[in-house]
Amino acid sequence: MLTRVITAVVLAPLLVALLLYGPPLWIASVVTAAGWLCARELLQMYSELRATDRHLTALLCAMITASPTLGLRFWVLTVVCSVIVVLTLSLWRLKEVELASRRAASMVLTLAYIGMFAASLVAILHSTTAQTYSGSYPFGSSALLTLFAIVFAGDTAAYFAGRFFGKTKLYPLVSPKKTVEGTVGGLIGSMLAAAACSHWLLGSAELSSWVIVALLCGAIAQVGDLVESLFKRASGTKDSGSLLPGHGGMLDRLDGVLFAAPAFWAWLQLRG
Repeated sequence: MLTRVITAVVLAPLLVALLLYGPPLWIASVVTAAGWLCARELLQMYSELRATDRHLTALLCAMITASPTLGLRFWVLTVVCSVIVVLTLSLWRLKEVELASRRAASMVLTLAYIGMFAASLVAILHSTTAQTYSGSYPFGSSALLTLFAIVFAGDTAAYFAGRFFGKTKLYPLVSPKKTVEGTVGGLIGSMLAAAACSHWLLGSAELSSWVIVALLCGAIAQVGDLVESLFKRASGTKDSGSLLPGHGGMLDRLDGVLFAAPAFWAWLQLRG
């Protein structure tokens, strides 16, 4: 517990400083590196993959993650080309048809789950708004920080709510420790974080809409956590890695953020 808190206390100010004061290129580079690490961790869970499969798929995930910097068309083109590459790779030195199909499915899933979802974070960074915006920082950076706050506040609130009030198991087959009470506490934490960011960071009068999107993204983030738990249990893995003391790997820390990012980006586009 103490190790987990110390890691969070050290990294949280660095994340806030990067998002609020860092140039967009630096932020996109850090997100791309994080996406690459997440891809490597997920690919290690697939026993059917070869080293070549893992290295190339992780590299393609990084390329997809960075691609929104060059625009939506380049993003789509990168995804399409990456899928073609990994499907072709699955046929290379083919010995077993069933094994090749599992390899292909694992690599395409990683491109979607990590590459596409992490790319949504970069797309959020480059978002603009036609609405009245009186924040002190670039809108994209503020919006991205708001998403992190929604998910991380939800994680923290879910942890403590589950620890002190948790009685009803949510999905014991996949995640034995998660409870319904913790889930509800997490959603409340996400909404409170969105309200705080709306007032102090975004300077927005649309409090209700930010709280609603926080409820949606908070729920999706918890689904993302369950999905990663499913992958880990299927592979017999406790944590996706050991990069972050007390938290596990990069994917353990960002699973909810990755899952919520596409919905958050889509909402920003609809909002205008």
